[in-house]
Amino acid sequence: MEFASANFIFVFLPVVFLLHLAVPAKFTKVRNWLLIAASLFFYAWGNLYYVVLMLASSAVNFAIGLIFKKRRDKNNKPILIAAVAFNVAILAVFKYADFFIDTVNGVFSSELPKLGIVSPLGISFFTFQALSYIIDAYRGDIEPTRDFGKFLLFISFFAQLVQGPIIRWATVEKDLGSRRMTPEGIADGLRLFIIGLSMKLILANTLGGVTSFVYGLDPAELNAAYAWTGAVSFTLQLYFDFAGYSVMAMGLGAMFGITVPRNFNYPYIANSMTDFWRRWHITLSGWFMDYVYIPLGGNRKGAFRTGLNKVIVFLLTGLWHGANWTFVVWGAYNGVFLLGENYLKKTKLRLPKAVTWLYMIVAVTVGFAIFNSPDMAYAWAMIKNMFTGFTAGAETLSALSKVFKPTVILVFVLSAISATPVLKLVMNKLENRPVLSAVLKYGSAAILFVLCVFFIASGNFNPSIYTKF
Repeated sequence: MEFASANFIFVFLPVVFLLHLAVPAKFTKVRNWLLIAASLFFYAWGNLYYVVLMLASSAVNFAIGLIFKKRRDKNNKPILIAAVAFNVAILAVFKYADFFIDTVNGVFSSELPKLGIVSPLGISFFTFQALSYIIDAYRGDIEPTRDFGKFLLFISFFAQLVQGPIIRWATVEKDLGSRRMTPEGIADGLRLFIIGLSMKLILANTLGGVTSFVYGLDPAELNAAYAWTGAVSFTLQLYFDFAGYSVMAMGLGAMFGITVPRNFNYPYIANSMTDFWRRWHITLSGWFMDYVYIPLGGNRKGAFRTGLNKVIVFLLTGLWHGANWTFVVWGAYNGVFLLGENYLKKTKLRLPKAVTWLYMIVAVTVGFAIFNSPDMAYAWAMIKNMFTGFTAGAETLSALSKVFKPTVILVFVLSAISATPVLKLVMNKLENRPVLSAVLKYGSAAILFVLCVFFIASGNFNPSIYTKF
């Protein structure tokens, strides 16, 4: 069950929301356990053993937080190391074990058997949330809770359980203790949910058809026209898929009185790769900044260490996305660009914004061509053809003309516009006309919802790309 499925939209969400609303505001613990039960049911829809693992992880991390609370003035570093090792081990076993075995077999020509473990949905997200909690508790940045219900809801809240954003305890602690729900907040949350749903169903899924066509081709069939079509469509698809789910999560959080942080800030208008990463998957970038980059020394220990720290962070960022060398290479690729920009910054070179934007968008698009490839051989074929495969003939043009139907072309245009803050700027200018602003906001949301229902009914559905991470 996903946010964009009929079961979620027409059955699960209305039932859970109305039950939650029926519980008086003063009974916050009852509301919490209701949402926990709903979240566990939502998560168990994929596989029951996922729930067992998440509950075990939650129980251990909750207990570690209590230990830090009781041993405030003592040396808790060994406990922290053990806690971090426990959480990393969960990821290592359930997400990366077969990847490691494959790598060993490839390097040493061995035949070690794979474990065949199915990676639980959202394991990287809820593990990183647990890690942020215990590290912040160790540092004294937060006060660990004695209420297991609050902690379990923090880990399991269905709005962001399987694909983020990554939430910090300090962000939601107050909400989990006393939720404030208003008609305005609920209405705005529902509007946000519909906007995110539209990004996923109307834009991302349509773009996904183009992406699937190109990436379904044999490498020998690729040329510049195919490669650029697939790379650009995936670059847009990935954004609207993931950002769409993040906006849905924000909307669901607002509907239930729980703060879900913003995860994207129009990354495709960035003027550098550094700026892009400030705007893309903000909660993951912030996590690595606070818990990896700064503890490694950040930029405080000279140019070499700063560069090394950035490379480590981006290698880990790539590996976080999945157990495949394409993700590791993609992470290193981004790290190299950030190192280069850091050097150029010292030269005080100034280029026109149009040039820096073009550089950024090409670099990002090429990077995502690596990200979406099944292996490095296919990634290399994509990139090579993007820059050298200028042999498109009548057959290619005929095939692409069948893919680019009028509706697909319209979606590409709408995607290009929606990836910028143009619509937001228009709405901001109408703030001094509240009636017209409200009519446009909620009227457009109603129209979008009708379109989403049509897309669901027509079977135009693809699972979220980031669910597997």
